[in-house]
Amino acid sequence: MISESELKAMLYLLDDTDEQVVGTVAGRLLSEGAQIVPVLEQYWLTNQDPIRAGRIEQIIRNIQHKDLSAGFDSWLKSKEKSLLEACLLVSKIHYPGLDESLVVNFVEKMRLDAWMSLYNASNPHDKIKILNHIFFERYNFKGNSNDYHNPDNSLINRVIETRSGNPISLCNLYATVAQKLGLPVYGVNLPQHFVLAYCDDTHLAPIVPFQAPSSLNREDYGSVLFYINPFSRGQIFLHKNIKDFLEVIKVESQPTFFDTCEPLEILKRMLRNLHYSYQKTDDKERLKQVSFYMKKLGMTEESSSDE
Repeated sequence: MISESELKAMLYLLDDTDEQVVGTVAGRLLSEGAQIVPVLEQYWLTNQDPIRAGRIEQIIRNIQHKDLSAGFDSWLKSKEKSLLEACLLVSKIHYPGLDESLVVNFVEKMRLDAWMSLYNASNPHDKIKILNHIFFERYNFKGNSNDYHNPDNSLINRVIETRSGNPISLCNLYATVAQKLGLPVYGVNLPQHFVLAYCDDTHLAPIVPFQAPSSLNREDYGSVLFYINPFSRGQIFLHKNIKDFLEVIKVESQPTFFDTCEPLEILKRMLRNLHYSYQKTDDKERLKQVSFYMKKLGMTEESSSDE
């Protein structure tokens, strides 16, 4: 990392009238990566020169954007494609300085609380009833119907803080905790409303919840046994109910609406929802950022909202 004396000298040059000098300094600081951001933030807070402060702020933003872009690239290349990591990446669009450990530790706390109750549960329905109790009674999570398009409903750190969210954010948190407990719960990309599915695991040896892997391989499990709607406090429903729902919203039935989807499809839907929220709140700067990551995933800028 750059020395303090060298850093001070470089920051002093940020108010230079020569754009080439400023560009060289900014490029050098950008090359330091995210490790230098806390130091730059301290200089930004104590700096008295408005020109220098503005340029420090822009450098911080550029570093965070570069770091987040690399995070998306890394996730796309990864074999596992962690759902929790995808949620954290989306949250960093709005909160680039997010302390990931706060979210990770909260998820672990929920897992431990649920594990203590799940230990003696024998069948899938009983396990989900127990997880519902932990999720909606003990931790008081709920769907945010009153302020549905608030961007915070899509950001896992804010969902945890406010205990409320939209269908996909609640599903993502619920599925993450469930999988860490060894429960084969996965997302279902249903039109206009994201839900979860519990898949058949009767042919497998039981997983000890305390020793469950961080994520479960969908290919190891059978067909969908039933569905779960975390936006409606973990309501359990069946294949027929999805058919009825599709008829109500006048959407032609497709096999993909009844089966689980890949994490990449979930990430795309999260970005579409967030893009729509920023349109509703007229947040042009963050709308531009979301569009950048949508294009990185091969998406158009078309946005949609789960109602």
